[in-house]
Amino acid sequence: MGKPQIAVRIPPPLLAELNQYVERVGTSKTDVIVSAIAAYLGCAETVPLSQRIAEVERKIMELESLAKGKRDNI
Repeated sequence: MGKPQIAVRIPPPLLAELNQYVERVGTSKTDVIVSAIAAYLGCAETVPLSQRIAEVERKIMELESLAKGKRDNI
């Protein structure tokens, strides 16, 4: 059995932010939205492990980029 689907309407500026985010991070809209809902509801442990690992990897890449920028400015 497949995963259930839902449909939502969001303001165009929020959709633009979502599109920019998934492009920058290299993930899917579904992964971002599922993670956001799980975090909001306080049940992040229900997010699949592969998705959580991808999020941690994304955060590490952002931190490495920030650290590299700071090193270059020294």
